[in-house]
Amino acid sequence: MTPPSAVAGALFAVSVEQALPTTLPERAIEVDVGVALPIAFGGLRKVLRACEDSAPSVVRAVADAHPSEWNRLFPGSMEGVADLGDLALSPSERRLHRESEQTYWILSVAARAIVETLRSTGRALVLHGAGECDLVSLRGMMRAAEWARLDGLKGTLLFTGWQMRRPHCATVFEARRREYLDSLSKRLRAPTAEGTCTRSSREVEPAVDLEGRYLRLVVDAAEERATRVAAAIHGIRSCFFTTNYEGALLAAEQGLRLMEGDPDARLASRVAQAWESLDTGFVTPAIEIDRSSLGDLEELKALFHRSIGVVQVFTGSHDEALASFAKGLECQVAPEMRARLHMFRALTMTKRLGELPQARAEVAAGLAALAQGTAEDRALQEGWLRNVGALTWFLERKLDKALVEEKQAMRCVGELHDASATHLKINLISNASYLQESARQFTDAINTWRRFEGISERWGVNFAKHHRYRLAGLEFAAGSHQDAIEHFQQAYVSAEALRDSFHRQVIAAELGRVFLDAGQMPSAVDWFARAEQHARDIGEPLMAAESLAGMGLAAERTDWAEPLRRALASSTWPKQTRALVDALARGDAAAIHALMPRPRTKLNRPFDSVSLY
Repeated sequence: MTPPSAVAGALFAVSVEQALPTTLPERAIEVDVGVALPIAFGGLRKVLRACEDSAPSVVRAVADAHPSEWNRLFPGSMEGVADLGDLALSPSERRLHRESEQTYWILSVAARAIVETLRSTGRALVLHGAGECDLVSLRGMMRAAEWARLDGLKGTLLFTGWQMRRPHCATVFEARRREYLDSLSKRLRAPTAEGTCTRSSREVEPAVDLEGRYLRLVVDAAEERATRVAAAIHGIRSCFFTTNYEGALLAAEQGLRLMEGDPDARLASRVAQAWESLDTGFVTPAIEIDRSSLGDLEELKALFHRSIGVVQVFTGSHDEALASFAKGLECQVAPEMRARLHMFRALTMTKRLGELPQARAEVAAGLAALAQGTAEDRALQEGWLRNVGALTWFLERKLDKALVEEKQAMRCVGELHDASATHLKINLISNASYLQESARQFTDAINTWRRFEGISERWGVNFAKHHRYRLAGLEFAAGSHQDAIEHFQQAYVSAEALRDSFHRQVIAAELGRVFLDAGQMPSAVDWFARAEQHARDIGEPLMAAESLAGMGLAAERTDWAEPLRRALASSTWPKQTRALVDALARGDAAAIHALMPRPRTKLNRPFDSVSLY
């Protein structure tokens, strides 16, 4: 593979330093991005304010074009705009699904504002205190650097203070944070800075959002213990949605520490009172932490251990996650809570470690615990456990056993209608359709999938986007290509209504491939052109390269220089990038064609360009 510096990385230079260089670029935009608390977007907000000072009209144009994302970055700055939660998906705790469409949108908008500022001003960007910056913000800077390389931007991005530590850190996350910073350096295409890691005495800054308010309370020694414990639980929930792993772990670690020492029989009730004084009334099945999650001290400890385990799964520390869930099981808690902890252990073993018999043993242990339970949510907990059991059989290709578990899970929640039960029902219907798809029973899979259409008339545009895409994918697999094309286009229209360029790009590129394979070259050119525009709109080099190469194939061009330049700008998907670069460098049209994206049956994609592993 051609060295990136030979083509794509030479114009935009990124450096990571520990000490302050003797000389800095002239007229550089200098920003102290360090924060005392790991609050999501804390450093990024400082960068964006500096960008707005340097290029106000440029940044304001980006903000006006993306008001929902900007309102998350700067709460209250945009009036009368849709909440981002209504437009983009969040992670899911119950499914141990870490992907956050919301965070991807926010970081992409921030990256665009930074790139446009550097383009319009021609100035370098120097970020001091980088080692103390929150990781969510640094992931946004990583996104900006890749975007700048795609655009061929001439510029400089310099990080200083790389080895500094902020005053408030999660001990359990220290080693993983260093690994994340090393990964970040590689993605930035900059050598890791050498130097001794020292802790700063930086002061805690005023809170901008609820997450900041909660984490400030957690570390404030002047606050009552119960308030700090309640704030820790609120903070965990807030950090879940911003994918702020270090913030969540800091909150959980502090919460557990605050419950050590002198026993206080009234602490649990005081925590509940403090929770209510801090609560905004927010409830969601995406993460089931609400007033009903609180209990006695043992249950509070188990909740913190569970939360630590979930974050450890999301950050790839799977053995540590199993240990954290096990610590929760050591607490004296109700059978339903024990069942949930067994479910998380089973799901980790299934989805992350591939230990399927061990996962089924955890499911069995959870069901045994539930046999002693009498709580109202007993049936719900059984349904989630059986859902995981079905997944283990599915992964072993024992579809008949998987189907039996799915049916039992559906019987558990058939008469339940709360948010968590509905969340599980959606999963169960989806899983039944996937089972039928795996058995190549496409007609049955389509009929099962279309059951969603009769459940509710109030599905939002985001749901329609995913629903129509899967319907199209199943129809395509069944050979009903015209119906599939119509439904792919409907999914594209839904993405368009959401201003969702990421999924518009995905769908347009796959439609380009469909028409390319069918020999309908004008239509292929049209859809690849749309895909290429969307890829540039979100600054994704590999997507841009693929789409431009697809246009070249459909138009029978033989000059691959520009797709090659764009592919070399990519630092997100190395394996796929190497394959495309090799095919483009050889001018092998057949190999390029084979690498064009194909239609799938699930629209979900990993947002790897803003993730660090």
